[in-house]
Amino acid sequence: MPAYDYQCKKCGKVEEFLHSIKDAPVYKCPDCKKVMVRLITLNRTGFIMKGGTPAINYREKQLRLKKREKLAKKEKTRYGTGSSIQPNVAGMETDSWSDAQKVAKEAGMDTDSYTPYVEKEKKKKIKVV
Repeated sequence: MPAYDYQCKKCGKVEEFLHSIKDAPVYKCPDCKKVMVRLITLNRTGFIMKGGTPAINYREKQLRLKKREKLAKKEKTRYGTGSSIQPNVAGMETDSWSDAQKVAKEAGMDTDSYTPYVEKEKKKKIKVV
């Protein structure tokens, strides 16, 4: 129960009493027996909630999870989930991107567009070995 300060109207004595905020008690001064009036005081406990309570932490965790799911969906739609592009030169399929780049070079075609795929292919081979 919280503590409340009361002051006597006649003699000015201040006393502290414990009671529920819902109660409307009438206290009498211990010295002069007159009715005491409740004082409006500042919060003396200094109770300030900082950091997360379990409810706040749970809510923040749920928001983070939703954000991750949203990003994952964006990545799926951005890069696609279907089959990957197959190495080919002018519609003729080859076994690898480096082979496709060689065939395109022999045919006199521009090979700049094959370079990123060849680099990815090299990285995959390094990881597998």
